[in-house]
Parts: sequence; C-alpha cells; structure tokens
Amino acid sequence: MGRKIVGAPRKKPTKNAQAVRIGNLIYTQGIPVNFDTGEVVGKSIREQTKQTMENIRATLEGCGSSMDNIDKCTAFISGRDLVAGMNEVYYTYFPADSTPARVCVIAELVNPQMMVEIEVYAHLKDE
Repeated sequence: MGRKIVGAPRKKPTKNAQAVRIGNLIYTQGIPVNFDTGEVVGKSIREQTKQTMENIRATLEGCGSSMDNIDKCTAFISGRDLVAGMNEVYYTYFPADSTPARVCVIAELVNPQMMVEIEVYAHLKDE
C-alpha cells in the first residue's frame, strides 16, 4: 500500500499536496481559494465556507471519491462569532442523518484573509 499524491486539475498549483491517498483512504483539505487564480474568494464566512466545500468536492471527485465518503473533518475558523455562519453552509453539503465526525477549532489562520480551512479524511467510493 503506497502513498500517492492525487487531486483535481488546478491551473495554479500550490507547494502542498492537494490530496494524499494511502490505500482506500484520502487525506485532503479545503481553503477558500479559486483554483485558477490562487486568490481568496469571499468576504463573509458563508462565502468562504461555500468555496472551501466546493474545493473539497472537486478534490475528492478528482480522487475518485465524493462528499458522501467523508469520514471526519476538522474545521479551523478564525473566530467564535463565525461558527453559526460556517455551520449554516457546511451542513448543506451532508444529509442530516449522515454527517461526518467533526471538530471545530478557533485558530489564527496563516493567510489573514481566510476565515476557514477544513481538513478532511475520506475514503474511496465503495465498490
């Protein structure tokens, strides 16, 4: 079982792996950045969460998986006052009876324009 760098096509790649696959498991993350320009998208937590979740969706689909196969998320947000807005968008991506395990951490993010970053553990689609 080897380690493989995987993901969706990007015009503006970053130095970090978009996703890492080991066997049936996928480790990835989402940030509120436009894949084509590298620019942060959105001025509100809702806009940034939507972009982040869409980036996660694109990455997982590029790996042969989907949002349905997310097992655990760790959401990092830059303030307690942003939790409700993030949750409002985040939970629209999952059926109410099948949300992944999640931890939410209040943290200062590396890019001061970003309000959210979400780490994801997922698996490949069930055969």
